[in-house]
Amino acid sequence: MPPKRPSNRADADFTVPAKKKAAPKSATSKVQKKSQKTSKPAARPKKPKKVLKVSSKTLNYTLCIPTSILDNCSNLEQLTHALYQIAKAATLFNVGEIVVLDLGAGATTAASQSAASELEPRKRKIKFEEASEETEASNKKSASRLSGAMLIATLLQYFVTPPYLVSSVFKKKYSSYFKCAAKLPRLSALPFMRHLQTDQGRYREGLSVNMAKSATAKKPSTRTKYINIGKDAVLELRGQQVPVNVRVTVDTVDKKVVSPAEAYGDYSGANAAYGYSVRVARTFADIFLGAGFSGGYTQSLWVNSADFFFDPAAQSSARLDSKIPHVQKIITPSLEELQEQPSLQPANLLLVFGKWKHLCDKFQQTKDLFDGASGAHDLFDGRLDLPGVPEGYICIEDSCMVALATLATYSVPTWSEPPVNSSL
Repeated sequence: MPPKRPSNRADADFTVPAKKKAAPKSATSKVQKKSQKTSKPAARPKKPKKVLKVSSKTLNYTLCIPTSILDNCSNLEQLTHALYQIAKAATLFNVGEIVVLDLGAGATTAASQSAASELEPRKRKIKFEEASEETEASNKKSASRLSGAMLIATLLQYFVTPPYLVSSVFKKKYSSYFKCAAKLPRLSALPFMRHLQTDQGRYREGLSVNMAKSATAKKPSTRTKYINIGKDAVLELRGQQVPVNVRVTVDTVDKKVVSPAEAYGDYSGANAAYGYSVRVARTFADIFLGAGFSGGYTQSLWVNSADFFFDPAAQSSARLDSKIPHVQKIITPSLEELQEQPSLQPANLLLVFGKWKHLCDKFQQTKDLFDGASGAHDLFDGRLDLPGVPEGYICIEDSCMVALATLATYSVPTWSEPPVNSSL
């Protein structure tokens, strides 16, 4: 047999070390480990909800639109279509007033300039002798340029103005702003905007005008009997006089001013009129102080819209939930209450759209005018959630239609109506 190969390892005996026995786990550690597996994050507290009770079954709506709507519009055409959606929703749901909240030049300068830049002629090379003429023309253009808030208000007013009164209501230098709006369909919810016999009906909308001042009169008269109805000759009323520069409905046969309900049927809008009025609020206080209704606003709601970075799980959102509850239902007076007080005035509900940060910034500018108010939340009775999407993820023009439709389903009477006879 061959000799054994010498081994390089020592001949010492090797002993395998014994494995240490693991210490028995205590019962408390097992419970802690099990609790860590089954533990869940703390649930967010529920949103406080509120039932809003109004003082009348008749609701008049006012929409407050901030100028931040210009942020999503890059040209005049996009802005016109966005405002057309608001005008359509307002006429369908009987909105009596639209307030344009001016957020200032910082938030809307770029958007308003981009819309107005389309009205400027293209730059071209000019000779030196033409420079003076071009400078004069550019000065006239800049003088006729509207600010962001006035541009929104002008377009909204255009949509509820009959075509035969456009040249009388608006100045000619602003006509270029209506080039896109003139191509859109009329708002058929307004009876005087329907294509009935090419606007040659008996009842027409008119604008009271003052005729030439007489030589003996020292001051121009504040009342007149002449109405511009969009025809070649003005209409002269019979035995009636109205204030100058007001919108009226006239009977062209009897030559008198009539109510919209008499002219167009039983349906009448807010303030017994059709369409809506438009005004601009320069400050946060102007929203409430310049109300278009005699009794002011009975309630006000905030609608979070166009806030695409709103985080409902943030601590600031939780604090806001505790200050402004979410309205889940609107209750109208009961039948007994209506019988006790038959002369109840209509409830005027104000809906303010936009980001909460913008509203807080506007409130801080005029907070001295609100005694006892620590913040903008003290001026709101609640906030309205829009169904279907996360909070704040709907743009302003779409929020108007969704909010008004939601309020129509929220308004319920406190008494049960008698069942309808299905056999009829």
